[in-house]
Amino acid sequence: MASRPLVFAGAGVLLVGVAFLVARPRVPDPATNPYAGVRGGSRAKAAGLLVHYARVGDRERAVEPATVLRAGDQLRFVVRGERPRYVEVRLRDGDQPPATLFPAGEAETRLVRPGDTLPASVTVVTGGSRVVVTAMFSDRARPVGAPGDAETEAITIVIAKE
Repeated sequence: MASRPLVFAGAGVLLVGVAFLVARPRVPDPATNPYAGVRGGSRAKAAGLLVHYARVGDRERAVEPATVLRAGDQLRFVVRGERPRYVEVRLRDGDQPPATLFPAGEAETRLVRPGDTLPASVTVVTGGSRVVVTAMFSDRARPVGAPGDAETEAITIVIAKE
């Protein structure tokens, strides 16, 4: 009769030991799990661009998923993010070759802050069926025109055209 409490105590200790063994958090390997942004950061403030367009004789509006651009529309870009980052913005309008909008004429990317309006303004040209904007965000300056690497976050926006 005295052995029953000892058996239950032993089983309880065994269960607690197994729980600690199973519940141990795993530490990810940096080689297989690269940096994925600020831990706990809101996706609403994730790196990206807010694109605004203005038509002749009309007010400026934000580009939305259903927006269709026309030749002559003026595009304006505002940086979105959680913290200051280096950025390069490339644009391909219809059949035109891709061009670097920001930083224009510089060898390295430039540091921008969330809410900054980029000095690059674009007029949509005729031809083609879409405008493709690619923003390359990084924590360090990188050469303009260089392909992205593991530390570069690329954001692509595709906007339909008439």
